[in-house]
Amino acid sequence: MASLLRNALILVSCLLLVLAVTPNLAQDYGLVGDAGSTEVSEVSVDPAEPDPDEVSYNQELISDWQETRTNLLGEKLSRLLRKTPDYPQDFSRAMSRAAMPEAGWGGLKVVLTILVVTVIGLALEQVTTRKLLSRLYAYVQPREKTVLLKLRFILIRLIIQLTGVAVLALATFAMVIYTRHDNPYFELLSTEWVGALVMVRLWMVLLRNIFSPNRHGLRPIPLDDASSRQLYRWFTAFFAIIEFSNGLLVYLTRAGMSEIQINGLLIPYTLALNLIILSRFWVMRHKITAMFTSEGPDNGPAGFTTGFLQAFWPFIFTAWLLILWSLWLYKVFLGYWEEAEYLTISWWITLAFFVADRIFYRLIGNVTRIQWLHSPTFEMRSRRFIRIVQNGFRLLMIAVAVYMFSLAWGLSPGVLMESGFTNEALGQAINLLVITTITYIIWEFFNALIERKLPEETNDAFATLEGEGGGAGATRAETLLPLMRTLLTVILFTFVLLSVLHSLGIAITPLLAGAGVVGIAIGFGAQKLVQDVLSGIFFLVDDAFRKNEYIEIEELRGTVEKISLRSMQLRHHLGAVQTIPYGEIRTIRNLSRDWITMKLELRLSYDTDIEQVRKIIKKVGQSMLEDPVIGQNFILPLKSQGVMRVEESALIVRMKFTAKPGEQWVIRREAYRRVRDALAAGGIFFAHREVRVRLPEDQVANASPEEVKEALTQGAAAADSAESVAEQAKRLGKIDYSDEM
Repeated sequence: MASLLRNALILVSCLLLVLAVTPNLAQDYGLVGDAGSTEVSEVSVDPAEPDPDEVSYNQELISDWQETRTNLLGEKLSRLLRKTPDYPQDFSRAMSRAAMPEAGWGGLKVVLTILVVTVIGLALEQVTTRKLLSRLYAYVQPREKTVLLKLRFILIRLIIQLTGVAVLALATFAMVIYTRHDNPYFELLSTEWVGALVMVRLWMVLLRNIFSPNRHGLRPIPLDDASSRQLYRWFTAFFAIIEFSNGLLVYLTRAGMSEIQINGLLIPYTLALNLIILSRFWVMRHKITAMFTSEGPDNGPAGFTTGFLQAFWPFIFTAWLLILWSLWLYKVFLGYWEEAEYLTISWWITLAFFVADRIFYRLIGNVTRIQWLHSPTFEMRSRRFIRIVQNGFRLLMIAVAVYMFSLAWGLSPGVLMESGFTNEALGQAINLLVITTITYIIWEFFNALIERKLPEETNDAFATLEGEGGGAGATRAETLLPLMRTLLTVILFTFVLLSVLHSLGIAITPLLAGAGVVGIAIGFGAQKLVQDVLSGIFFLVDDAFRKNEYIEIEELRGTVEKISLRSMQLRHHLGAVQTIPYGEIRTIRNLSRDWITMKLELRLSYDTDIEQVRKIIKKVGQSMLEDPVIGQNFILPLKSQGVMRVEESALIVRMKFTAKPGEQWVIRREAYRRVRDALAAGGIFFAHREVRVRLPEDQVANASPEEVKEALTQGAAAADSAESVAEQAKRLGKIDYSDEM
């Protein structure tokens, strides 16, 4: 507040010195009446009457002279040189029009009025915001400076400060209207002053939220306290000079100074601004370079381009700024104000490049630290994301600045077309850059959201060697999200491709129509492909299988390893990878859903006590249920189902259990081991397989030993063949070898 009042007093004092000497000059030129008169007379100049000093060419030569920009510039510079001696009196004449000599105060009353209005407006602003800001600072100070807290603090402080600026604007403009005294020039001067004051306060609000000179933990750009305060003060003074000088130039223009004189004032004014900017950047060039070379802790050695820019950017910046300034003056003197506006935009983009780049870098750095965007691979990709988006933002600002410069240079779309150059090539390049960058940001955003729902992928090809398959599969989201990511990639790529074609001037509508016809032709020629894709869609909609589930498809079985739009890949438990198109699938047996029941058979002799066997199996089942390793994998314990069938040499006793998918293989091995040991401890042993061959008695009596042996061998072979057929039938039954429960 004190520094602001001090600067305001200095500016008002300068205005006082100017206006203090204007009444006498005003009287001399007859611009104001006597002390008691309020009428303001103006000198009317007929624009049709040429100044005798300006007529210096032979009329015949002028009639034959082809006016060019160079000749026109030379003529205006000559007029400016002839008008230079008139600057003091014309300036005093313009300023004296705002004076009010009727009360005998002259320019002093104008200065005092403006000073009072300024002080009252600033005081009201401070009264409005001081207490609210103090409470906000007290609330933020003891808390951890998280990204969310910083955003909330900046937003709330911005609202409070903008409210104060609104109070300042309303109060000062109301007081100006109240004290105008029917003098349009005083009202104009006061309005321009107040407008400049409000704009300076708006700039100060913006700069305070950017540099945070007194709040290190809440600063959005990486700067130390001393540099932040220095830059804040320098930019405040810089924008104050711009706003008040622009207001003064507007007043002088409307108060009677000629256009050529105003243009002449622009030369030292704009040159001084550019020299001030360049001096500040050259003084801080090492700090600015350090800001751009410390973007990451693991930066490698700079490449040739990066090293060149780090070493020579001050020279490039100086040359570019002076080129913009020179061309801007050239356009202003020739009266091409629209082209001068393009250069003004390019000039402001150049100045804002460094601050905007650092703010954007900090912004995307904070975005990558948002927890709900984190995924197993996002941290690894975050550096690439920051680098690509940051470079895209830089290229965008540079491209817009160059595009504005090209428009000011005269490279309009019509000129480009006439010269054979691609129509609006640079503008289309900017559009493509924006589209590509935004598309990449969208893809990374959705990719991060998708990866949050997916488990971390491993590149270990041997991770699934243990076990026999059938474990619990992935969730439905983990199965469908990779396909959605692929579909999103295709859509975004198609969008970018169509945008590129459109920017190159290629009509998209005929291409889309042609693509539709080609698609129909391909559809008829590739019906099998369409069948595979549609079948896969319906299988996924029905949730028939998921990734990592163990399934059986006719003669094939394995773990679902990969799912695509046309086919799926199964990894057999022996290692083979089987690719199956969806259109070839008729039935799927999923062995990884909810639970799995496995039935085991025991061969016991005919004289075995079945009740004793039942008790032993039950006891083994209870002990396995209490096992700390495998017990938690049971859903129903191991129990006996009694004698299921009688064979030639044994009783077939069945036992079963229900377990979690994928755990049945381990439980089966352990169940066989424990049951065998328990039966052996109870004196019960497995029955051995026997083959009995009965021969007719008369054939045995008349046959030789060799013939009897051959007959026994043939009988055993027939029995073994029958047993093999039975075993094959069992294998076709897969897990459940019988329809009986």
